[in-house]
Amino acid sequence: MTPNKNNASIIRKDLLIRLYRELLNNDTANVDRIPIIIKPRGREPWRCCVYKDRAVLKYKIMSMLGYSEADEKDELTPLSWYAEHPKGTNSFYLNLIEEACSNCPPPSYVVTNLCRGCEARPCQVNCPKDAVSFQNGQAVINAESCINCGKCMRECPYNAIHYQPRPCEDVCPVDAIYQNPKGYEEIDMEKCILCGRCLQSCPFGAVIPSSDFPLVLDEMKSEIPVVAIVAPAVAGQFRTSLEKIYAAIRNVGFDEVYEVAEGAEKTASLECAELLHLQTQKEHPGLMSSCCPAWVNFVKGNKQEWNAHISETPSPMVLSAQSVKEKIPNAKVVFIGPCLAKKEEAHYSAEVDYAITFEELGALFVAAGIEVANQEADSMPEKTPEIGRGFSASGGVAHAIEKVAGQKINAHIVNGIDKISIRQMAKAVKDKKTDFFEVMCCEEGCLGGSQSLTSANEAKRIIKN
Repeated sequence: MTPNKNNASIIRKDLLIRLYRELLNNDTANVDRIPIIIKPRGREPWRCCVYKDRAVLKYKIMSMLGYSEADEKDELTPLSWYAEHPKGTNSFYLNLIEEACSNCPPPSYVVTNLCRGCEARPCQVNCPKDAVSFQNGQAVINAESCINCGKCMRECPYNAIHYQPRPCEDVCPVDAIYQNPKGYEEIDMEKCILCGRCLQSCPFGAVIPSSDFPLVLDEMKSEIPVVAIVAPAVAGQFRTSLEKIYAAIRNVGFDEVYEVAEGAEKTASLECAELLHLQTQKEHPGLMSSCCPAWVNFVKGNKQEWNAHISETPSPMVLSAQSVKEKIPNAKVVFIGPCLAKKEEAHYSAEVDYAITFEELGALFVAAGIEVANQEADSMPEKTPEIGRGFSASGGVAHAIEKVAGQKINAHIVNGIDKISIRQMAKAVKDKKTDFFEVMCCEEGCLGGSQSLTSANEAKRIIKN
């Protein structure tokens, strides 16, 4: 999934930058002023008025600190209080702000003014429910009769009929988001796989993730070493060398920086060993990758019969964190990557203490006044984990296992999860002809993660250069 560049995403990043700047300056009192600075009186509102805009901005900042609207027991509690008592992902991973939700109408097919009222009228002729009629020379769709089959849209020679979905519901691959009786969207966290698509698609910025950085900052102020482990996809984020990116991470307050690509190489070796063992069996079921936490969440919640297929090998993040803990037992380990689901995986991992995203890292650099391209290059490990770095792109895990095995494997690669790819995978599982299933819930793999700073295509171009 390509990160969206729109006003909602720009505002989210601006809020992160302003919040982090005040936290870095130990000036939580100024956090109270952020909504007023962004929306002063007299400025054109996004919603009904600047006061509603300010309320929404307040709840977005609260969400970033780990507080939902339901946590607000007293509306007079200032934002500075929440900034002084952050909860991070200990509270939730993803919050849908009711005040920001726009009560979108039900999904429907709508006739636009491009309709010519033609003689052929294929929309009317082909409608299986006689839901299309003509009034004053224009097609009209009866919402009560319409079954949303889409035939009218497909048949119209002028493309005059448009499907209007609820954007967040339309992109969710597991139907985890729905409209409640009050008309606002809710996320069923029992179903949610934390792919981040609703966050990217909501035009009103109503979906906001929590941030662990305020808690990480508290750790940085202590005597305990704070170590960053960085996902391979970071190479495509800042339009400069890895050496300078790692130097910037160190200069923003981390004591040590390690590549998760090293853990990815271990994952490739262990998954390869699992696969080779399975291939000795007469009819092996096919091994499924365990690297993408959103995919693992999907199997647990929607395809429990596939649990036995999932590799027992820990993810590269966990293996990297284990390595750090062996070297620095008292360290606090912070994963940095493009993935929202990693926040949950980190929360339940004994080895990883916190997880922040590339979006949060980018905001942190701006808040701290760090120009990544101007950093003095950091030293890199003598052994460059090239195989592990390939994990960031779709197909990279399967390629790494083939390289370790020294032989071709019959792989089924899912490049972005949706209802179609799920059906295709179910067929492949049933056929029992596949050795290895590599599933990345984001298109183009981690390079297209929902919390990336650049599009997957741009990231690939940067890495190539």
